[in-house]
Amino acid sequence: MSQCCEGELECPCPPIGLIDVVGKKWAVCVISLLGKYGIVRFGPIQRCLSGVSPATLTSTLRSLERARLVRRELADGPRGPVKAYALTPSGNELYRSLRPLAGWLRLAR
Repeated sequence: MSQCCEGELECPCPPIGLIDVVGKKWAVCVISLLGKYGIVRFGPIQRCLSGVSPATLTSTLRSLERARLVRRELADGPRGPVKAYALTPSGNELYRSLRPLAGWLRLAR
């Protein structure tokens, strides 16, 4: 637990900054997509997340990279290596933690 509250009580909220990263509109979607499919190129990510602009997706991916949840790597493309994205070990851990919440959300609908 982080010390974000004043006084005697220890704050139960996650470390400050985590919500800034995973609280962005598309972040959990990107994490879930990469968790399910592994290494994915930018184009397929954007097509899968209909409604996200290229600039917003780029910003989201960079933010997740800075948080060390996503890494850029080279994947085989039809005309040679291309940039793609995958979860880091921390990103995979977060993905595994999000799966029960996603299941609960499906049931709550």
